[in-house]
Amino acid sequence: MRPTQQPVRKKTGMLKVHPDRPALEIGMVPEALDQFYWYMEELVAFCRAAGLATAGHKHEVIERVRRQLQHRAQPDLCKVAVVARKKTGEVVVRKFGLDEPIGPNYKCDAETRAFFESVIGPHFHFTAHLQRFRRARAEQALTYGDLAREWVEELERRKDKSYTPTIMHTWEYNTFVRDYMRDKQRNAGKTMKDAAAAWNAVRQSCGPRDYASSIACAAPPPG
Repeated sequence: MRPTQQPVRKKTGMLKVHPDRPALEIGMVPEALDQFYWYMEELVAFCRAAGLATAGHKHEVIERVRRQLQHRAQPDLCKVAVVARKKTGEVVVRKFGLDEPIGPNYKCDAETRAFFESVIGPHFHFTAHLQRFRRARAEQALTYGDLAREWVEELERRKDKSYTPTIMHTWEYNTFVRDYMRDKQRNAGKTMKDAAAAWNAVRQSCGPRDYASSIACAAPPPG
């Protein structure tokens, strides 16, 4: 007699969550977005059900969810512009120059890279910092020159060994692990696997998910 075959379960990478965490749906209090950890697939599913855009980085998707829960209007200017261009058949010609505005047609493509290499040097490459700098100032009249100067300034800042790059608040895992591994007094001899295990415990909790908060009530380190 053949043994009963167990169904294959698809791995989702989602761990158990705090028992008090509410369902991510219309009517949930907006404050819960900061009190609990949310997986990207949950946020995307909410946006899809609400008819919102699902593309973008996690902090962008969270902001759409937050606006929806707070009954605020969703800015979608880029989507409107793309639809308008498709309808009119207009060919958009991008201009490059230090004084040229980047506009809604900015792309991290070969043409843009070639321009930055011409003014910065062949060592130029697109960075996450430059993307964050641009997105954080989406409502400002940024130019290609502004981006070039920020790229060079960030390069100089990184030459200082004491400089700590800014990590966006939605990059919670990166921030937690970085701070965990830097705490040599408590975590001497610990590995990235230990840091990841500590993070998994923290993200299932309710409240702040930064490393400092996780050790606030812990026993003091030995010595």
